[in-house]
Amino acid sequence: MKNMTMMALAVAGASLVCAPVAAASEDAFLAAIDSLEYYAINCPGCAEDALGVGYRVCAAFDSGGESAAIAEVLKSYNGPGQTHPEYYATLFAQYSAYELCPQHNGKIDPI
Repeated sequence: MKNMTMMALAVAGASLVCAPVAAASEDAFLAAIDSLEYYAINCPGCAEDALGVGYRVCAAFDSGGESAAIAEVLKSYNGPGQTHPEYYATLFAQYSAYELCPQHNGKIDPI
C-alpha cells in the first residue's frame, strides 16, 4: 500500500513538472495582441499566424536583437497605408518577448 501511494505521488509530481506552461504563455500572448485592436487574431488561422510571428520574433531577438525583432513584425504584418506600424510592431515584439521568450524581456525600452 505504501509503495502504491508513493507511486501515485511520483506520477502526480511528474505530471505537474510536465504541465503545459507554454500554452498559458501563448494564451496570454494572444490576449495581449488582441488587446491592441490592431492585429486580427480572431479569424480562422489568425491566432496560429500570430503565434508563428511571435516565435519568429523570438528567433530574430536571438540573431539580431531589438531591431531585427521589430523588423520581423513589420515584414510579417504591416502593409502600406497602416497607421503607426512601427509603434504597433514594437508592442508586438515586446509582448512576444514577455510571453513567448522571456529571456528577451526588457530588451526593448518602454514606449
